[in-house]
Amino acid sequence: MRREKLEIRNEKLAVRNKKIFFLPLTFYLSFLTSHLSPFIILLFATALRLAYLPTLPPGLNFDVAGGGVAALDILHGEPRIWWPIGGGKEPLWPYLIALSTAMLGRQPLAIKLPAVAISLLTIAVSYNLMRRLFPTNRWLALLTMLLLTLSEWQLHFSRLGFRAILLPLFATLAMSHFWTHRKNQTSQLSKTSYFSFLTFHFPLRPSTTALFLALAIYSYLAARLLPLILLFFTITETRADRFLKPVSSFRASVPSAWCSLAIHYLWLAIFLSPLVFYFIQHPDDFVARSSTVSIFNPTWNHGDLLGTLRQTTAETLGTFFGLTGDANPLVNLPHQPAIPIYLAPFFLIGLIITLYHSLTAPTPSPYRLLLTWWLIMLFPAILAPEGAPHHLRLLGTIVPTYALLAIGLHSSVSFVNRQLPIITTHYSPLTSHLSPLIFYFSFLISHFLFLISHFFILWPHSTDFTLPVDLYAMRLVEDIAHAPAEVTYIIPMDIRADIEARHYTIDYLLDTPYSHPPNLAVATNAPYMYLPVDEHNAEICLSHANHTMRVIRWTADKHQAADEKELLTYLLTTQATLLKHESFPVYDVDTWQRNPETTAFKLPAINQPMAANFDNLLRIDAAYIATQTIHGAWLPVAITLAPLSHMDVDYKVSFRLIAPNGKRVAQKDRTLRHNFHQGTSLWPPETVNEYYLLPLPPHLAPAQYTVVIVLYHPDSQAPLVANGLVEVPLGQFNLP
Repeated sequence: MRREKLEIRNEKLAVRNKKIFFLPLTFYLSFLTSHLSPFIILLFATALRLAYLPTLPPGLNFDVAGGGVAALDILHGEPRIWWPIGGGKEPLWPYLIALSTAMLGRQPLAIKLPAVAISLLTIAVSYNLMRRLFPTNRWLALLTMLLLTLSEWQLHFSRLGFRAILLPLFATLAMSHFWTHRKNQTSQLSKTSYFSFLTFHFPLRPSTTALFLALAIYSYLAARLLPLILLFFTITETRADRFLKPVSSFRASVPSAWCSLAIHYLWLAIFLSPLVFYFIQHPDDFVARSSTVSIFNPTWNHGDLLGTLRQTTAETLGTFFGLTGDANPLVNLPHQPAIPIYLAPFFLIGLIITLYHSLTAPTPSPYRLLLTWWLIMLFPAILAPEGAPHHLRLLGTIVPTYALLAIGLHSSVSFVNRQLPIITTHYSPLTSHLSPLIFYFSFLISHFLFLISHFFILWPHSTDFTLPVDLYAMRLVEDIAHAPAEVTYIIPMDIRADIEARHYTIDYLLDTPYSHPPNLAVATNAPYMYLPVDEHNAEICLSHANHTMRVIRWTADKHQAADEKELLTYLLTTQATLLKHESFPVYDVDTWQRNPETTAFKLPAINQPMAANFDNLLRIDAAYIATQTIHGAWLPVAITLAPLSHMDVDYKVSFRLIAPNGKRVAQKDRTLRHNFHQGTSLWPPETVNEYYLLPLPPHLAPAQYTVVIVLYHPDSQAPLVANGLVEVPLGQFNLP
């Protein structure tokens, strides 16, 4: 018996000694997860976002560079509250870029580094948010922070420089302060009278939430939906109070909740008043971008609104479940989901748990806030079908998305930890810390390797960055910056585009005087000129350019059809000499030298009267035929046409050179274009001038040739008839 008692005593001593041994380890693990982990994660996030930042991505997206152009306006003493650049830009990001540009100079890093800083702040405040929402569960805060750090979705946008990167930061700060106010409001109602709470505690606390909401709206278009989160959260909380609380408590909380919401909106209106006043004066700017991409625009719904809505919603939700992804190679590997397929089950679990607690938990419920936030911020992408699923427009959901993912992941690990203990129950303090740590470590290491392989290896090696980040513009900037002073670069623009559709990367990185019609304040000897190509602008710009001109010929740009009427080609060929032709990705460069006798570029006067009526659809009023060829290779001709009635198709024209023996020796065909590039089906009731260079064959025999014209249907090739003729003579040309 004594021996048995001694063995029992020894066993108890051994257990106590083991517990004493493991207590410091447990303490250190607890200290690590509660204090050091957020800083370690933030340092890790910083390293990920700064690695290869100057070269990955290697340039600036044109929309991103537009923010830089707005920043230059500020630095030049022209501050604004709204810029019409790229469909409209909110003011906060340009002011931040102005500050970084003043410090770092005009370079891509001046735009990329603020985006990195904002993304790191977002990761930091997401930890603070989750600690406020779930104060007894630090794992959720750490997991949310870590998942955001390893998010390829967030990593891409943290390095690109889009102004939308501000939205998650201010939305998180707003929701964090709103939740704190809501919790304080509930506790105050339980301690004080409703009147004293309303009088002494109510008015100022919502101002912080409203301030961050306003800053978000000053940052990005999609933030205009953020105030709806407060509204729908209050509605759902009120309904939950009605079913889950006693009647007396419900009657006390409802007036307080709605009064609080009203004061939030009052503060928000005060903070947004400058922007509101601007939109009152410029109502078109308020809907300029949203109306263009809206699902209600027939261009996008094609007359099937419900069908388009279903498809866009399915594609948008699919990116959270590993099924669909953004096709834009700028923001990820094409079609890669925002949530990878192996994380999607945990997101689904988190969504189900959040939905369950939203329906059953007492108020205020953090689950209800996260769910409302996520659902509301889906709408900027759902209501804009262009490029769905559009990861940029979904940035407002990124923090609640990873919060839901953290909830699902933590719940799954906790369940497994309860069912399959790794160490015997004698060491429960150690077990409770080591079990999830081992799983999280192995899981997140795998996720980290996936991120590295995709972002730093597959993405740069499989993506052609020439267009997405304006590498062609970066090359052009270098050429313009190092060009001799006597050279002017001519950058054609499609006349149908707004003047703000210029190349922002060039404008931001050069920040040198340039000119474009109708404002020619810096017209002469400008290093480069924008030329919205039409008859008047072409004459003015070329006349004010330097003696040597390098004309950009777009081959894959938004302004590819800038010289569709060949006005620049006509003027330069007839009054300048081509020195060199160079080809690059996206554009070619033609180097021209003005002819000595050319003081100003001028299109010819079309003054040879004619009266050729083509089937009462079109009439040729006048014609022009040059008296001599250009370098023996081109014969300049021109006509003035007038539409006589509406035409259903865009008719084409064929200029032909007929030899004395009746043989056709040269021909030039082209679709008839208005000065604003419309085909004949869209011509207004006004005359239109057309200019052509008729190519001549080499060694053409001297003789008197006849220039004839044929107008014909673009599909059937059926000719129009004028005065009983298909080939209508315009005049004679004598080749000596």
